[in-house]
Amino acid sequence: MRNIKVAAIQPGSVPMPDACNWQHPGYCGKAERVVDEYLSQRMAITFDLLEQAGREGCDIVTTCEDSGGAGAYMADVSTPPLADVHDENTTRSMFSELVERTAPMLEARFSEIAARYAMYVVGCYFKRIGGHNSNIAAIFDRTGRNVGHYHKTHLPPDETWQSVPGDTIETFDLDFGRIGLSICYDMMFPEQVHILSLKGAEIIFHPTFGYGWYDGIGEATLRTRANDGSLYIVTSKSAVFNGAGKSGIVDPWGHIVAQAGFEENVIVTKVIDLDNKKTQPDWHNPTRMSGVADVRLRMIRERHPELYATLCEPVSEPFAAPDPARQLEIRQEILDGRCRWS
Repeated sequence: MRNIKVAAIQPGSVPMPDACNWQHPGYCGKAERVVDEYLSQRMAITFDLLEQAGREGCDIVTTCEDSGGAGAYMADVSTPPLADVHDENTTRSMFSELVERTAPMLEARFSEIAARYAMYVVGCYFKRIGGHNSNIAAIFDRTGRNVGHYHKTHLPPDETWQSVPGDTIETFDLDFGRIGLSICYDMMFPEQVHILSLKGAEIIFHPTFGYGWYDGIGEATLRTRANDGSLYIVTSKSAVFNGAGKSGIVDPWGHIVAQAGFEENVIVTKVIDLDNKKTQPDWHNPTRMSGVADVRLRMIRERHPELYATLCEPVSEPFAAPDPARQLEIRQEILDGRCRWS
């Protein structure tokens, strides 16, 4: 048996001081102050919950999306550009400044906690890579070493303003098995889960800001993805009462086997056996007729990829972020209450 204890955190919210709120007239506009007075408190909650997972003997735990909190400043495009320390040909907004400050803080603590408890940590945060902001989920192994990261490939419209998408969907081999990573909006696209399943992922860790749509259909989406891919999905989300999403664990049949509900500052855990395959009984007619009890294996053999070429055709009208002038207009619409930013 390959029994492992998986976990997802569900941090609560931290009040945003007026001086750190870009939608408030008293906004300070100073990155150092925002980190000290707001983002550091958010990160501290995440670190405490990761410590709890370590004390409870978890083998692997995932944070929620944007554990540094910089994403709250994605739409603040009014900050005068600052020269980037890595590339004089790029500019750096308040969001980019916060990303640059928080990523090293997060990585240092993720590494330290992983090593102290001999536990894998999947940390999701924004990081500057190649002069661009990237939404990544990084894996820190039981020694604290960063052994790889996934770069979010499907970006919702707001993220395209100040970050770029990744272009690969890969799996990672850990000491207990093979995992995949999917960040928030990625889960709205079934193709990604199908690819991870075909590449042999046994668990997908899913840091998220929400389910993507509304609460009921979002939960149904996770259950469907897990069932279709015959794999576990471990979702971590910040707590929002009656909001779209809860931290939880879905098994390969699409059953929710653990969930954090609306609780704040908790972790959800489950011991799972990765050798307990998704099989149907010997007497079940698909098993008898095919000779294959393993549902995942049977569906792989039953696929008809020659029929799916349409899925690989280029998008005729790909989405493009609004130009900087329009971004400023939308920012003003947010401040005026004509557009809602959460």
